[in-house]
Amino acid sequence: MEEPEKTKRKKRSEPKIQIPLRKPYRQLVPSFLLFALCAAFFFHRSSVNDRGLILNGILHFEADGADVFYAVLGVLSAGLSVMGLLGIVRFSQIEPFELVLGGKSLSLPYGRPMSMRVITVPIRDIVSVGLQPPEWPKSIAVQTHDKVYWIPSSWLPKEWTAQDLNAAIVERLRRPEDESAAEGG
Repeated sequence: MEEPEKTKRKKRSEPKIQIPLRKPYRQLVPSFLLFALCAAFFFHRSSVNDRGLILNGILHFEADGADVFYAVLGVLSAGLSVMGLLGIVRFSQIEPFELVLGGKSLSLPYGRPMSMRVITVPIRDIVSVGLQPPEWPKSIAVQTHDKVYWIPSSWLPKEWTAQDLNAAIVERLRRPEDESAAEGG
């Protein structure tokens, strides 16, 4: 006797939307260069200074005090430049740098430039999605019960606007509600 074949129930899977994001080199490289030039200027000024410095008539520095002031500004500028360089290096290490909107989750880069990593947020945990500011969106805010995740619009490729991505996420949020309402009613 032959056994009847078991019918497999296929799950309806949502197609994933994969959006390759643009890395923010356009912002990081000029800031790195600006602060590197500022550091070079202040260190040079500190080494060749032979005059005092008066700031707004409130702070008066002799030549040695002005040297220290310029050196401190040089150190701060160098620190900001190094942070920009570390951000550039960190962004170059994140591969693939993309946003993936699946049927059950949203994966996106999250964190500060030096500690950025790709995280996955379950769709069921997302409370709201919105454009910030609504009139001229510079980012998309994805809010869960305990956090807000930001997606800068400057990261989106030219094919995707912030409004398009916002609409796609909202559509995924509404789908489970619509399907459960259809099944229950």
